[in-house]
Amino acid sequence: MYCLLQFIFLVQNSQASDPTIAKLLEVDADLAVQEVELTLQLQSIQEKRHSLKNVISLFPPVDTATRTPVTTPTPVVEDVADITEEAANPKLDKVTTDTIEAAPQPSKRQGKKNLSPSNSKPSKKAVVPAQETVKEAAIWQQYLQDEFVTDSLAVAVFEVMQQQPERVLEITAILDAIFVVETPKDVRSTARERVSNVLSVGAKKGKWYRGKLGKYSMSKAAVEDSATR
Repeated sequence: MYCLLQFIFLVQNSQASDPTIAKLLEVDADLAVQEVELTLQLQSIQEKRHSLKNVISLFPPVDTATRTPVTTPTPVVEDVADITEEAANPKLDKVTTDTIEAAPQPSKRQGKKNLSPSNSKPSKKAVVPAQETVKEAAIWQQYLQDEFVTDSLAVAVFEVMQQQPERVLEITAILDAIFVVETPKDVRSTARERVSNVLSVGAKKGKWYRGKLGKYSMSKAAVEDSATR
């Protein structure tokens, strides 16, 4: 496991200057913010349905035909998911196309090792970032605090910001709140990069405010006050 972590860390460092990877990270951060928004919408819908069921329980039971309209709010969640897919797919398609076009041609030595048809090579290269992202997520999952085990990294960041809305938080403080102390340095370094991307995109979308030295807060007044110190 330690060797695998070192290998992933070295690959990420070697690709840090690649504009294609930077573009993929930006798209990943955008989707993470969308995930937070949809999660909040879903929670709101679930709360409304729960309240509605409590009111319905006060009335005598009715037949199936009368109860049918009660189930109609369910498609709202499906509609939201469909809209998100349609909004996200064009950007992902563009980035995937750019990735395939920008992929370098394999050398002769690589051609000898890879026995698959040459036509399939671009698609394999395009899949690599997604495979690495899945592996990274699996690694982070081992070091999340108990309260964030079922959350994505973007949702965890949003919850930490909401827990301390009047404070101006450094990225280090947010990492400490999300990950356990025993998190390896290489995993923490990679997580810091992802958290930084989520914070940056969230600030651009007005979810929170950015202060000096890369600090963030839910309170605009707190950010402005820290800037005068």
